[in-house]
Amino acid sequence: MRIGVTSDIIFSQDEPFRQREGHFAQRTLMNCLLDNNITPVIFPVGKPSMAAELLETVDGVIFTGGPDVLPKYYGEEPIAQIGRTFETRDEFELALVKQAIRMHKPILAICRGLQIVNVAMGGTLYQDIGAQFTPQNGLPQLQHEQKAIGYSPVHHISIDEDSLLAKTFGTRAFVNSFHHEAAKDVADGLHVVARADDGMIEGLENDDKSIQCVQWHPENMWDQYDEENQLFVDFFNRVHHF
Repeated sequence: MRIGVTSDIIFSQDEPFRQREGHFAQRTLMNCLLDNNITPVIFPVGKPSMAAELLETVDGVIFTGGPDVLPKYYGEEPIAQIGRTFETRDEFELALVKQAIRMHKPILAICRGLQIVNVAMGGTLYQDIGAQFTPQNGLPQLQHEQKAIGYSPVHHISIDEDSLLAKTFGTRAFVNSFHHEAAKDVADGLHVVARADDGMIEGLENDDKSIQCVQWHPENMWDQYDEENQLFVDFFNRVHHF
C-alpha cells in the first residue's frame, strides 16, 4: 500500500543553503508508516495542477501539520495573533483535498490537515484560539499549545460513540495538543465527532468515512501509546477496503 504524505518547508535561515526552504517529511510519521509496512510517498509542495497526477500514485493521503492557513481562503483578513502562513502550500493542499475527494482517495488529516480540509470544503477557522475562542459552558480554556514533551498527552477529548474515532479510542481519549488555530464553522459534508472539554473541535469525519481529521498529533505518540498507532492502522485498513 502506498500512502501520500504532504511535506512541510524549512524556513530557518540557519540551515545550509541547500536545505533552506527545503521540502521535508516528519521523521516520526515516516517511522510510523515504515513500521506498519506502508510505503510512504512524500508529496512536495507542488503546483495545484499537479494534484491529480500525484494522487494517482497513491492509495490514500495523510495531510500533515505545519503553518497557519492564510485567512483569505475563508474570506477573512489576518488578525495580529496569526502565525506564519505560506500561500504556496495552501494553494497546493486546497487543490489536493478537492482532487482527493473527487478521486475518492481516503484522507487522514492531522492538526493543520484538519484545518486545510475544513477550509477546502467551505469551513472557517479561529485564527488564534486565545484571541477568538470562547470556551463552552463557562469552563476555562484548556492549554492547546502544550509545554509538555511532544509524545505526552495533556488533555482529554470526548468522542461521538457512532464515529470511526470511537471504534479506535472509545468515547474518551487523552491526547497531546500543539495548535493555536482551530476549526470554527464546520464545512458542509463534515461532522464534529470529538471535542475537548472546553468545546474545542478535535475530530471531524464525513458520511462515507473516507475523511477523518484529528486536531492532535498521533504521529508523535504512535510508538508510546497503542491506541495512537491503532488510529493509523485503522486508516490503512479503510484505505485497503475503499
